Amino acid sequence: MSRRWILLLFFYGALMAIGWGISGLISDAIDMKAPGDSASGMIWVMALVCMVYMLASAIPFVPGAEIGLALIAVFGARVALLVYVCMICALSLSFIAGRLVPAAWLSRMFRYLKFHKAAGLVEDTATLSPAACEARVRDLIDNRFLLALLSYRHIALAVAINVPGNTVLGGGGGLALIAGMSRLFSPLGFVVTLMIAVAPIPLTVFMMGYQP
Repeated sequence: MSRRWILLLFFYGALMAIGWGISGLISDAIDMKAPGDSASGMIWVMALVCMVYMLASAIPFVPGAEIGLALIAVFGARVALLVYVCMICALSLSFIAGRLVPAAWLSRMFRYLKFHKAAGLVEDTATLSPAACEARVRDLIDNRFLLALLSYRHIALAVAINVPGNTVLGGGGGLALIAGMSRLFSPLGFVVTLMIAVAPIPLTVFMMGYQP
């Protein structure tokens, strides 16, 4: 195994460890805040926790879904819609960050890893619209599964966001970042996909009126 791959695997493992560490800290903070459920301070507590949750969920490899479930489990239906909105905002931030990653930087990274075809594709599609980018990628693919994945990429993204253990793929933040860097998703299409993908649990809890 080359030194580049060893460094990449080490970096990947470090990101996963940091992500789970952040998740643990936030979960512990939620548990500590739960007992003192006074009306005067609870609004500020929930606002602070949700703000931290939103920022943390935008970071790749942080299991934002698990943190959101912990918030709902502790605070109940009163934060379900807030958790829903925070997750959409968090992953939208990650998507925007991905779109802002310079194509030249991404190309250099791929060339460093000796992914020369990927680097060339990044350079070719850097200034293209999502539709034109899709057409360019489609011309280079002859695998039927990959072509289907490209055609139904919004559904694939929604499924990936909801798959348990998706932290190994970068979590919601990492998936959104990659979606942005790929240039295959329009901002509107991405947000609509998010609104559908993130909705089931928060909206179900809200409609059922669950209280811990």
